[in-house]
Amino acid sequence: MADSIHRTDAIDGQGYPLCFKTQAGQNRPGVLGIHDAQDVFITHARAMGGHQKEAVVKEGQTGSSWRMVSDEGPALKGTDLAPFPLGYMSAGLQADLLQRVRQLAQAQDISLTSLSSSLENDYMFEGSFFKGTGVGHAYAPRFQVRAQSSASAQQVQGLVRQAVAASPLLASWATPLHNTFALYANGRRVTLRELASSTATVDDPFKTWSQAPTPLASSANTDTLQDIVSKTQPVEVKNPTSPSGWEAGRVDIPIHGHSELADGLGRSVTWANRLGGSAFAIQSDDRLVGDQAPSALAHAYAGIAFCFMTQLLRYVEHHHMKVRALRMVQLSPCRIESSVAQAQPLDTHVFVQTDETDEVMERLMQMSARTCYLHAALGQSLAPQVSLVLNGQAVS
Repeated sequence: MADSIHRTDAIDGQGYPLCFKTQAGQNRPGVLGIHDAQDVFITHARAMGGHQKEAVVKEGQTGSSWRMVSDEGPALKGTDLAPFPLGYMSAGLQADLLQRVRQLAQAQDISLTSLSSSLENDYMFEGSFFKGTGVGHAYAPRFQVRAQSSASAQQVQGLVRQAVAASPLLASWATPLHNTFALYANGRRVTLRELASSTATVDDPFKTWSQAPTPLASSANTDTLQDIVSKTQPVEVKNPTSPSGWEAGRVDIPIHGHSELADGLGRSVTWANRLGGSAFAIQSDDRLVGDQAPSALAHAYAGIAFCFMTQLLRYVEHHHMKVRALRMVQLSPCRIESSVAQAQPLDTHVFVQTDETDEVMERLMQMSARTCYLHAALGQSLAPQVSLVLNGQAVS
C-alpha cells in the first residue's frame, strides 16, 4: 500500500515496545469487576503511514493509559510488525470472559486449578471494495472454555453463564448498537447528513498530544510486563481459508485464537486462519488491584478503533482522496447493573486534514463504517456460543 497519508514515523522507528504504559492511573476501572459500575474508555488513534496505526487507550476516569500499535499482514500489503485489528478483539474477548469466570469463582468459593479458552471469530466481506459497494459482516464468536475443578459441571456452567452476562464487551456483541459519529475537517466540525451524529465534543488528538507517546521513565514503569504485545511462533493452520481477491464478491476472514489465565494475568495468541499469516501474543491484566498490562477491554476497544481506521485508510488510498492526516477519538462506555452488563453504543470522532469536500469526507466515513467488521459486529445481535470442557470432558 502506498503512503496516501503523510508518514510521520514508523512502528519500528524508535525501538519502543509494541505496547507500553504512558500514564499511571490511580485505580483500575470498576467495570473490570463483576459488580455494578460504569465508566468510559477513551481511545486516541492516529495513522502513522501505510497501514501502521497507533492508539492510546485510557482505562476510564481514574485508570492508566496504554499505547499500542497495529499493522496489517501481506494480504493488505502491510509490514506485519504488529497485530492486525481483529487480533486485538480476539484477545480481548477471551481474556475478558476468562477473568470474569475467575472472579465469580472466587466470590462463590469455587476452586479452579486451570482456566483457558479457544475462540473462532469469523468475518466476511461482500461486494466491491473498489467501487465503494462493500459491506463487512461478522458472525457470533464461538468459545470453548476449558477448566479443571473439583466443582460440579452445573456449578462451572453457572460461572460461565454469569461471566458472559457480566461482560460489557459481550453485551455489545449480543445487542444491536446505534453508534454515533462526528467529523472534523481542517479543524471545523462538519454537519453529518447520513450518519447518526454525536452530541459530544472532544479535542483533536493533534492538540492533546504535542509529541508522540513515549514509555514512562523506567523507575515508574517497573511493574509492567515485558513484551505485552509480541509476534510469536507461527501457529499450525488447520483447514485454512483460501484468500480471494477483493473483487471476487466475497472474502472470508477467519480469526482464531487461544488464551490462558494465571493469577489474574491473561496471555492470548491470535492469528488469521490462512497460510502464511503471523501469530501475535497479547497479554492482559484484569485484576482490580493489578496494573501490569492493559485490560482485556482496552485491547478490544483499541481493536475497534484500529479496524475502523484501516477501512478509512484503504478508501483514502484506493479512491485517491486528498487526505494528508487522519486521527480519531473513540468513546467506549461500559455499564454493569445488578451484575449484568448493559450494552452501550460507541461514539467515534474522526479528524482529517484534507482538500476534499465535506460530502466526500462523510462518504468516506459512511463507506468505512459499512465495511468495518467490528462496527458490523456491534450493529448486530451476535450472542456468543460457548461450550465447556471440564476436566477434559465436554459438558453438554
